[in-house]
Amino acid sequence: MKRFFKRLFGFVICLALAFGVMRFGPAVYTRLFGEGNTRWISERLSETLREKNELVVYEIEMTGQETVSQEAWLLGTVQKVEMPYTFQMRFTVDLSRSVVSAEDGTVEIRVPSPVPGYQKLTVDEDNMRKYDWLYPLTPQRYAAIKQELEDRLFEEYSANDQYRQNAWNRTVYNLESLFSTVTKESILGAGCQVRVVEDSTLNATAQEQAA
Repeated sequence: MKRFFKRLFGFVICLALAFGVMRFGPAVYTRLFGEGNTRWISERLSETLREKNELVVYEIEMTGQETVSQEAWLLGTVQKVEMPYTFQMRFTVDLSRSVVSAEDGTVEIRVPSPVPGYQKLTVDEDNMRKYDWLYPLTPQRYAAIKQELEDRLFEEYSANDQYRQNAWNRTVYNLESLFSTVTKESILGAGCQVRVVEDSTLNATAQEQAA
């Protein structure tokens, strides 16, 4: 019986040593001997370059905190994530689709409606907190939570009528200022009027934007 317990004790010790080597061995080795022979293998799978002629007319940036809880029957809250974040997006006008004409002392600039885009959600990872001892938070689940939050904020701000109006007002101001400067220096003189017209038919289709 004593021999059995000695063998069992020895087996447990070996398991503990093996676990310690696997868990702390690389860190101890790095501290004692440096990084060693580190290999970097980089692969560039694709690269797409596109020419853009867009005018940024309005930018939104807001900060907040999102709390997502997962409930289970009888157990209550089994997972809770608190994410402080910053959300940014822009309204832009595609000037490559603008149409400019001059007649009777008036320069008319027809431009597409400002469109929302370039959204970005940045989570403050240093202050992100999670409670998931009963239901571990997987990287896939965490990524899905962030993507869902970004999509919801983008949809909310894109549909805001006041933001859309502000974007259009800024479009008119920028283009009138630009063309007024040009016309004053041209043979048309200071008497030339500048008119900016919103023409939604000039907006790119979803397929064109994705191309």
